[in-house]
Amino acid sequence: MPGLLLLLSLATLLEDPLLPEPWRGKALSLARSDLRNSDSISGKESFRRDLGELLFYATGFSENPSNSCASCHDAERAFQDQRSHPRGLQGIARDTPSLWGVSGQRWWGWDGRWDSLWAQALEPIESVDEMGGDRLMLLRWIDEDDQRRDLFEKGFGPLPSLAGLPEKARSGSDWHPDYLLVSKSRRKEIDLAFSKAGRSIAAFEATLEAPRSSFDDYIDALATSDLHKAELYPAEARRGLILFLDKGRCILCHGGPLLSDGEFHDTGLLTSGSSGKDSGRYGGILELKSNPFNLEGQFSTASEMEGADRTRRLKRDPSVWGAFRTPSLRGIRHTAPYFHDGSQKDLKSVIRFYTRRDGARKKSQAAGHHGENLMEELNFTPGEEYLLERFLETL
Repeated sequence: MPGLLLLLSLATLLEDPLLPEPWRGKALSLARSDLRNSDSISGKESFRRDLGELLFYATGFSENPSNSCASCHDAERAFQDQRSHPRGLQGIARDTPSLWGVSGQRWWGWDGRWDSLWAQALEPIESVDEMGGDRLMLLRWIDEDDQRRDLFEKGFGPLPSLAGLPEKARSGSDWHPDYLLVSKSRRKEIDLAFSKAGRSIAAFEATLEAPRSSFDDYIDALATSDLHKAELYPAEARRGLILFLDKGRCILCHGGPLLSDGEFHDTGLLTSGSSGKDSGRYGGILELKSNPFNLEGQFSTASEMEGADRTRRLKRDPSVWGAFRTPSLRGIRHTAPYFHDGSQKDLKSVIRFYTRRDGARKKSQAAGHHGENLMEELNFTPGEEYLLERFLETL
């Protein structure tokens, strides 16, 4: 009889729409931050955002005249492209991440090779693997149109003179010989203007947020103890949430308002780790340190000192080989395929990878301490996998 009463008591707890503790407190920690209202932006920031939106969708400074930021970050596809492999001019092996909530990150790129959103925005413009454009092409694109030049100058001040400069600053992945003949002081002016263009794209991207979801409504109901509203959230999704918080330990990496810890983990994918070709965070730190537009450089602002200090303290360590940034789970139903290499086509496959370690490296092959913990089988039953998927779909 005592055992039966215990089971009945546990069943009652599981069916409580308002969730007993500690699950309720953990669930409330996933409440999204206040959405940034783009309509409330005023002054210089509004001009920067408007110019950034033009730059985001523009094709006039890419080697391929039909290519833009939006070519890979499609608004109709959750600001990614739903393609696992090739993207850009040459075909990039990594998956295109969604831009929903991108301003809330601490590091950018799967390997964290950028320490600001504006620096990240600059890289694809000149990368031969992506847009294959050029900073002078971009600045001329702004300068040749009165509206675009006006937005730049209202947002940042005067656009530098481009008279007498060579057609391009880059020749493939190298500097154009004619551009190297330009004085250092003038090249610095161009670099500063280029960094401001990146800031304008970042100002636009900062307005991109995943739509509110049924999970957000449920969290609101928990916060206000609104039983009627909580009962509208599907029971299967609620049970999946409990698995997410408890047995699955998913919240350890996918916590907080973004449902991401913002850090880097080796999950055991065969394309990375000690025997894989993609070094992940290990190579990302090297790229970040050598980037002239990182926050330690001359183009950062006084308000970015905290970020610059984080970058300064970074050390390359073999334990981060094959580690990749934890993606946000907001809007995840719309952002397939999954993982940095796009190797999982749907949520069912992702869940099975973690719970059964199908196709994963052995735990002994992990390069870092994160991999050791994440590579333990969760041993969910098929029914539990189903419930977890139902929960994830509500995000």
